[in-house]
Amino acid sequence: MKFLWIAVLVALVGMMVARLRPRIVVSIANGRAQVVRGTLPGGVIGDLQVVAELSAEAAGRVEIRGKGSSLSIRTPGLAEEPAQRARNVVYLRRHDV
Repeated sequence: MKFLWIAVLVALVGMMVARLRPRIVVSIANGRAQVVRGTLPGGVIGDLQVVAELSAEAAGRVEIRGKGSSLSIRTPGLAEEPAQRARNVVYLRRHDV
């Protein structure tokens, strides 16, 4: 019985850690956008590529957690302007993500 409780506890901790990790990560550097983790439809990555090209000196990441209306986006390393453009792209296409 004790083993069962330990297994349940380990499973719950594992699920909590998995939720903290971004589902999709896109790296933006040198005018290019590249998916590092997860998958994105071609249209979304194409729009993020345009953001990267508009701010060729920008370098950072776009981290996407959740889906649909519970979408959460972080943009560590990006300056405010390209970060806001990237967030706009993902939020506008959130049903495709």
